[in-house]
Amino acid sequence: LESMSPTSLKVTLEALRRGETEMKSIGECLQMEYRMAVACTKENDFYEGVRSVLVDKDRNPKWVPSQLEDVTQEHVERHFQVPPEGDWEIPAVVHQQDSKL
Repeated sequence: LESMSPTSLKVTLEALRRGETEMKSIGECLQMEYRMAVACTKENDFYEGVRSVLVDKDRNPKWVPSQLEDVTQEHVERHFQVPPEGDWEIPAVVHQQDSKL
């Protein structure tokens, strides 16, 4: 875990916590995942991970921030906000078939 993106580690932990306590349906979980994915593609770490593994293959990513303690809760929260370009809409069929996760 020490080699992984500190931001991704904290965002993943927060997603697991929210999934357990706040998500009432698979649709809500998918919507949360969409928000996280959009936010991740707007930050350095996603592209840095791709670069270090697939492009340069040096396996030496430069995460920003580089330390777990430097990732603020405000930064984590941004991964769960509705993206400026709009949210993923939960299809009606998902609402009808959902059950408590």
